[in-house]
Amino acid sequence: MQRLADKDELGNSVAHFFKSGNVLRSKANNKLAILRSLLPEEGANSTRIEYDVWYDFKNDHRIHGYVYTDVLTQFLYLRVASSKRSLLAMQQAAESSITSEGERLFKDIANSGQDKYRLRAKGLKFDFVIFLAGTNILNKVTDWKKIDNAVSQGAKLKCHPLTAAPAYEHLIHKYGDSVIEKKISGHELLDNASIVGCCDNSEMGIAGLAKGKTVYGFGKDDQWCTYSAIYRALRHEGKLSSDRLKAILSCEDSGIIPASVKNPQGRIDKFFKKYSMEEHVAPKNIGDQMQSVKRAYA
Repeated sequence: MQRLADKDELGNSVAHFFKSGNVLRSKANNKLAILRSLLPEEGANSTRIEYDVWYDFKNDHRIHGYVYTDVLTQFLYLRVASSKRSLLAMQQAAESSITSEGERLFKDIANSGQDKYRLRAKGLKFDFVIFLAGTNILNKVTDWKKIDNAVSQGAKLKCHPLTAAPAYEHLIHKYGDSVIEKKISGHELLDNASIVGCCDNSEMGIAGLAKGKTVYGFGKDDQWCTYSAIYRALRHEGKLSSDRLKAILSCEDSGIIPASVKNPQGRIDKFFKKYSMEEHVAPKNIGDQMQSVKRAYA
C-alpha cells in the first residue's frame, strides 16, 4: 500500500477527505492545484516541500524544510518551516514598496467572496462575527476570555467547517444562539458584518481587512498558527494595516503565490532563490516516519 503521506498534497481528493471528512472543498480551489504543480519536487539538499503541516526549528538557523497552504481560493502561501524565518520574510515584505500588481491583488481579495469549502448561503446578517478555529486546535489557540467579552457585547461565533459534533454541542451549551453552525457560508457572514474576529489560523481576518472591516484577534499570543507571520507583520500602531497587506501582495519573493498573475512560476523561483545560499538539512527518516513531529492545523 502507498503511504498516505505520498498523496498528501493540494488537489488530491484522498488527502482532502482525510483532512475534512464530509465537508467538501469548493471547486473554486481547483486553479490552485495548477500552482501546486509548479512547485519543485523538493528544496535544496532534498528538503521536503509539504502541504498543510507545520513543524518548527526555532533555535536552528538552518533550513529543515518548506510548507505551503492554500489561501482564500486565490493564493498559495509558501514558507520555511521556521516561525522566525517566516515572520522575518513577512516583515520584510510588509515594508516593501506597493506595486500596481499588489493593488490589483488587494482589490481581488476585496471583491471575492468564495468559501474554501462547500457551504450554504442563508442570508444571515450579523454586525460582529468571530470565526472560530477547527476542533483540533480550538482550545489551544483561542483566548476564551476575549470570546466571552465579545459575546456579551453581541458577537456571534461562526464554527469552523471542520468542527466536530461534541465541540459544537459544547459551544451551544455555553453560548446558545450566539453560535452559528459550521456549514453556513463564512464569506456571506463576512460580507454582511462590519466587525470580524479570528485567531491566527484563519484567513478570514485577511479577507476582512481587504474588505474594509474592523478586524480583531482572538488568539493566544504564545501560539503559532498558519497565518501568524502574516498577521504579526500586518500589525502597525496597534491595528492591522491595509497598506502593509498591499506591500506583502506586491513582494515577489514573499512566498505569496497568486493564481491570477501572469507568471506565478517567477514568484516561486524568486522565493526559493532567496534561500538558495542558506544551509539546508536533509530530512532524516526512521523507517517510514519522518523524524520531525508535524501537525496539521485548521
